[in-house]
Amino acid sequence: MLRWSIATVTMGGTLEAKLAAAARAGFRAVEIFENDLTFFSGKPRDVRTRAQDLGLDIVALQPMRDFEGMPEPLRARNFERAQRKLDLMEELGADLLCICSNVHEDALGEVERAADDLGELADMAALRGYRIGYEAMAWGRHVKDWMQAWDIVRTADRPNLGLVLDSYHICVRNNPIAPIAELPADKIALVQIADAPAILMDPMSLSRHHRCFPGQGDYPLDDFIEATIKSGYRGPLSLEVFNDQFRGAPASAIALDGMRSLQAAGERLDARLMKAGIAPTQISTPLPKAPVISGIEFIEFVTSTAESPRLVALLQGMGFARVARHRSKDVDLYRQNDLNIVLNREQEGFAHSFYLVHGTSVSAMALRFDDPRRALERANALGAPTYHGRVGPGEAVIPAVAGVENSLIYYMSERPSGGGTPSNWDRDFVFVEERTPKGPLATIDHMSNVVRRSEFLSWVTFYKSVLGFVDEPQVELADPYGAFYSRVIGSPDKSVRIPINIGDGGATAAARFLETFGGGGVQQIAFSTSDLFSFVESARAAGVEFLSIPNNYYEDLGARYDLAPELIERMRELGVLYDRAKGGEFFHIYTKMFDERFFFEVVERRNYDLFGAANTPVRLAAQANELDAAACTRASFGG
Repeated sequence: MLRWSIATVTMGGTLEAKLAAAARAGFRAVEIFENDLTFFSGKPRDVRTRAQDLGLDIVALQPMRDFEGMPEPLRARNFERAQRKLDLMEELGADLLCICSNVHEDALGEVERAADDLGELADMAALRGYRIGYEAMAWGRHVKDWMQAWDIVRTADRPNLGLVLDSYHICVRNNPIAPIAELPADKIALVQIADAPAILMDPMSLSRHHRCFPGQGDYPLDDFIEATIKSGYRGPLSLEVFNDQFRGAPASAIALDGMRSLQAAGERLDARLMKAGIAPTQISTPLPKAPVISGIEFIEFVTSTAESPRLVALLQGMGFARVARHRSKDVDLYRQNDLNIVLNREQEGFAHSFYLVHGTSVSAMALRFDDPRRALERANALGAPTYHGRVGPGEAVIPAVAGVENSLIYYMSERPSGGGTPSNWDRDFVFVEERTPKGPLATIDHMSNVVRRSEFLSWVTFYKSVLGFVDEPQVELADPYGAFYSRVIGSPDKSVRIPINIGDGGATAAARFLETFGGGGVQQIAFSTSDLFSFVESARAAGVEFLSIPNNYYEDLGARYDLAPELIERMRELGVLYDRAKGGEFFHIYTKMFDERFFFEVVERRNYDLFGAANTPVRLAAQANELDAAACTRASFGG
């Protein structure tokens, strides 16, 4: 039966917690990793009972290592070991035993010898009605590729002996995928799924520490899953992921991420099959169609009466004007052109709670959806429940789901063709000024999330599965106090782009933000403008303070690019940074940090689609200097 499964090794915690988390996330099948049984305080039959009570089938026991092709007396001991494994399977109620290709230094390499051993084991298993699955490990002593494993299985020729196809071991060695579709379906015992980043590392270390869920890495898993389905295989598709971060996170969160990644993979698979004229798998309940998102309607800050004047001064210095006040709440609307910033000073409810935890910060963003109701149904189906806040009489009802650190993502409709705001949300405000004042800033170019390393892949999965975003290759850069990693994720039309950032090192900018903010959140909001230099000059005159860039940066800039000396000098005076790629140019600048929590960036793009990654180390170093100076000032005053 074609269904989603998960190996217990994928999650951390006790075996009881793993089983409960898998069932709660919607799995109906599990593989039991033998180490989990070793640490289990009860008997194997108790695991069977717990699984049955949770509606879970135990589809496999794994792994048995270093079995085939061993010389005597090791061969005899292996068969004694195998008898105990079969006894264990009987207690568990599992019918498949997974065998990894031998890595032992004494293993013999003859195909016939390995086939004889696996055939004899299969005969033993057949007496009990069990099956044997043989898997090629990428670092096996003699068998490293699935084609070699297939030769052995075919030579052994037992009806209850088949292949275990593991996407990690196949993809890490660049094994051909398309021929899998030609395998006899009854000779595929199990299909295991894991993604991984395309980094240079030996296969064993990469496997043990950095596997991840489909869509979180760089492997062609859609091709792999499609090939297995085209073979006629209709057994479990099982996540088998070894990842240090996964084992350190709550099992429930990892199981939910795994199910989200599989549901999204199933959605893509069915689309591929239908395109090829093949009936969809219907492996899970079809998801509502992925939303089309056309931009960010507003960004909401929470703040206090005492702190808001400084934020207001910063926004006004950047060209925003207060245009309206909320009818029933202590909330103001600031606007320029089509940009909306909401300032919330409420003393109760969600906004106040968020402020008490995080201080003045971004608490929400509103996205424009082609069909908000359908988009919410998709979010709910993927385990993201709907949030409704307090609504006054006659005010707009704007549903939301939880985003990073329980900030909110509001679901808005697209803007009316004749102009105006989605769902008329600004009817909740009393306008005191011109509704749409002009200004130098045009759009929200992007906004960045900083998250804990353990959350990084979870948010990649959330954005891709729930919101239908796509991702760009990961960037790795130097921070003055460690390392900086970023992966950009956004809507397919790039109207919304969110770099998700993490840092390694306790004093990195990312780590400092997480400590100051009290968790992950929005650290940066970038606006676009058509004339950055004029914007900076007017903003400086209005009191906006920008990040100080070292003079050496501009000396190096002159050496790297054929820029006019007077242009470099003007950039030096204003603190503007520069990048060039594929014939395009990028000018950008950063404000100083607001209470060490967030900052603004303003960019001018000239046929340039990147983010100026070459300048990120300069920005990180300058911000580190700013933070160190602030710390010294506080220390000198006893703060």
